[in-house]
Amino acid sequence: WGYIGDRARMLNLPFMCLEDLAVARLVCLTRAKQSDVADLQAQWRRLGRLDREVFVQHFLSDGLYKPTYVFTFLPAYLANARQNRNVGLYRALVVLVELIDTLTGEGFLDKSGNLVTVNLQDLADFTQKVESSSAFMAVHVHSSIVARRSYLEFIVSAKHKQYTANQNWSDDP
Repeated sequence: WGYIGDRARMLNLPFMCLEDLAVARLVCLTRAKQSDVADLQAQWRRLGRLDREVFVQHFLSDGLYKPTYVFTFLPAYLANARQNRNVGLYRALVVLVELIDTLTGEGFLDKSGNLVTVNLQDLADFTQKVESSSAFMAVHVHSSIVARRSYLEFIVSAKHKQYTANQNWSDDP
């Protein structure tokens, strides 16, 4: 937490309560600069209280004393979301909460121990290319979590990927 605390202080962020620690970790994951901080805090505040609690629990878990997921390609996912005007940080965080809830609901930590690696490369790539906010927000429904030998992989369905360039996408009834 030394680096995260130093980064929070450098950006004049509060670092007193658990939620402050989670926001500071998010600042590091998004590689935020001083000019990004106000928007990042605004997007955080847009999240509901329960969603913020999910992130606090997740970002403060260490995998030793408290089980957690390690999301590979998470910084790329968040960077792609911030750069894609059809996605943005808020939507990316909402989808990430849905993923954490699904993983927890499926009991992957119970099955795999204290630390479960989840590869988000496919989601990060999709996030970079998608041109419809609704297609992005539906990605969780049109994807699967595949167990590999030593990790889990979040896979966006091929059919859903075809809609990345369709700005007028709508989910099937």
